[in-house]
Amino acid sequence: MPSLTSNMFTSSADFFRNLQTQGLIVQPPPYDTPVDTNTYVLGPGDVMNVGVWGATPLSFNLSITPEGTLIVPTFGVLDVGGKTLAGAKEYARKKLAEQFRKSNITLTLIYPRTIYVMVSGFVKYPGRYMATSFDRVDRAFAFANAPKTTGIPDTTPLPDFSLRKITLVHRDGTSENVDLLKFYETGKLRNDPCLREGDAVVVPREDFEEGSISISGAVKMPGNYEYVPGDRMEDLIALSGGVTGLADPEKVRMIMWNGKGYQERLVDMNDSSVADMLLPVNTRVVVPTDRSKINDFYVWVSGEVNSPGIYPISRDSTKLSTVVNLAGGFTRWASLPAAAVFREKRTRLNLQQITEDTLTYTARAIGISQEELPYISSEVLLGETHELVSTNFVKLFVDRDDAYDCILHSGDSIYVPRNRNAVYVFGQVRYPGYMEYHADWKYSDYIDAAGGTTDGADRGEEKIIKSVTYQWYDRGDVKIEPGDFLFVPKVTVKPELYTWDMFKDILATVGSAAAVISTIILIVRAY
Repeated sequence: MPSLTSNMFTSSADFFRNLQTQGLIVQPPPYDTPVDTNTYVLGPGDVMNVGVWGATPLSFNLSITPEGTLIVPTFGVLDVGGKTLAGAKEYARKKLAEQFRKSNITLTLIYPRTIYVMVSGFVKYPGRYMATSFDRVDRAFAFANAPKTTGIPDTTPLPDFSLRKITLVHRDGTSENVDLLKFYETGKLRNDPCLREGDAVVVPREDFEEGSISISGAVKMPGNYEYVPGDRMEDLIALSGGVTGLADPEKVRMIMWNGKGYQERLVDMNDSSVADMLLPVNTRVVVPTDRSKINDFYVWVSGEVNSPGIYPISRDSTKLSTVVNLAGGFTRWASLPAAAVFREKRTRLNLQQITEDTLTYTARAIGISQEELPYISSEVLLGETHELVSTNFVKLFVDRDDAYDCILHSGDSIYVPRNRNAVYVFGQVRYPGYMEYHADWKYSDYIDAAGGTTDGADRGEEKIIKSVTYQWYDRGDVKIEPGDFLFVPKVTVKPELYTWDMFKDILATVGSAAAVISTIILIVRAY
């Protein structure tokens, strides 16, 4: 059974909804495999053929009675209820041979019985459902989540059910865990057992707080999965749809929690013993990309995406949206207005020479005065440490404006910070600090929330500093967004170099954000 996934596992409900849209589970075939005579247990309603093949052949199609018996004409009663099909065949041969000594005796299942099973828990429509004894758990689960066919569109959402921790409770009190996610990914029937009379399918809520295992990197469906005791490396690889052709299986990283901290281990998946390795709860597996297979064209993705890591790109053709999709999209905590694409630093310029050789520089840059040189130098320095690719994540991923879908270069870094949902107000205010973001607030509302201005504030000269780009704007010239800075300067004499002096003061405050971003990118690249 091939993988039925897209390119990222997000939740069991989304995975199941994708299968429903493909029409793969609502109407499964009635018989997906020949019956296993050693495990199929006969019961009331099964239609059997009893054959006596001798001089005078006899053939009877009979239904097992509610008492579990077959009433065979010219012979009598066969007590087959509760026996496996293989056991019932042997029993019938022995009993019928007492009367038909020189005949070949056969007992054949013609049609499975109809049974009722109960489906409860986190499903759309809990209740009692009719099935056959050939049906498996996935069919009962599909019935309990199938849209109603009443002529009215069924808008009932799928609940947050678990596909990995379904419990099948049998009438005799025994139970077994059912992992439908593993079944959908591998097609192995041992993960989807057959139903019996009186079975109950109990579906719990999907809960990652009790523990999870994750896999990222060069696999077909990276993601974070619920942990099931007994999970092995082979199981996690199967859940992810297997490794891609670009994977480097010899350098797989396992990051495991030992109760006090994380420890890392490198494993070679070509070693057969690794596949059978038990995974502790909260294990993180990273399958690296073999760069030699992609001519070393790659980008780094970090921050609030579902699968941070290294992703291959094609030279001069892979766009930003493609890589974000490969990384599983954004988490619910992502701050798109503050997201950015960083490009590798170019060769450093000799800033000291630019500053000192003012005559040469001014002669080359017509219209640039000596008073403007400190500002020019600061812009060049900022570009050296904080080089951005021009794009806008909100316009691209929210407004769907493809004009902002920039082409990535090898070595680019995509960083999506966490949404603080706050604006930082500082300078000449009474209570500087982070203020909760409000979409309808103006700059004056944030200043009021910070206790108002001090006596030394220069009202009318407030500046809005955008996150990531750190571009300055006069008040009212730009909309304030989460992560922005609002600076209230003090009243002072404004010499020609005032702008440069104020820039240095503000850079000391907001520059820490650039340092944090650079540190995060360096840490990600180190791994």
